[in-house]
Amino acid sequence: MTTLAEALRTYIEQATGGATRQEMKEYIEREFPKRWKPTAIAAHFYACTVNNPKAYIHHKWADRFFYRSEDGRFHRYNSELHGVNTWEPSAEPESDDFEAADEANIEELVETSISLERDVETHLVRSLDSIEKGLRFVDRQVSIDVGRVDILAEDTNGRRVIIELKVGQAKDAAVGQIARYLGWYGRKDRQRPRGMLIASEFPEAVRYAAEAIPDLSLVEYKVQFAFNAVAVEV
Repeated sequence: MTTLAEALRTYIEQATGGATRQEMKEYIEREFPKRWKPTAIAAHFYACTVNNPKAYIHHKWADRFFYRSEDGRFHRYNSELHGVNTWEPSAEPESDDFEAADEANIEELVETSISLERDVETHLVRSLDSIEKGLRFVDRQVSIDVGRVDILAEDTNGRRVIIELKVGQAKDAAVGQIARYLGWYGRKDRQRPRGMLIASEFPEAVRYAAEAIPDLSLVEYKVQFAFNAVAVEV
């Protein structure tokens, strides 16, 4: 008997332009009427998405074949197109107590995970000058032969700058990922670009790895919150 994961994977493999959550729900309800509850379908969107870091904690044994793009559409994950998996935590989770969560909570967690990365990236694009004086934005989410580059910029000397953003702590794999982009653009442009890896924290092992790559800078970001009193009308 076909499992829900198999049904979703078959659908997304045939959806060349990707699919929305609603399109896949309608497909499941049409082709497999009343077989699975809406909460089960929503849980699979959450658990089977490779770039949803929390899915590895709550559903560590799930088959991850979805990639969720910035516009909210799901695609069949392809490491050559979307980049190597840098979202999986390096440590094993202590427990798996997510199964009882309802659909609303599941979708809220998915949206939080994706939207945080999108919000940080958008703020970064608008604030490149604060990272380096004269740094100019060129493009974002650029697909190349070896993955998808978060941000392309140019410094005051006209040199290409490749920026990779990681929400949270940077992993070893992130260094290999940006090194791949540097090599690809170096061959394409016949001039080695600079690289910037941006994250909230860089473990010592990541710092050692970065030292081996010329022209790669590590930049830490900090999220700050502002609180304003709101008048309540009586």
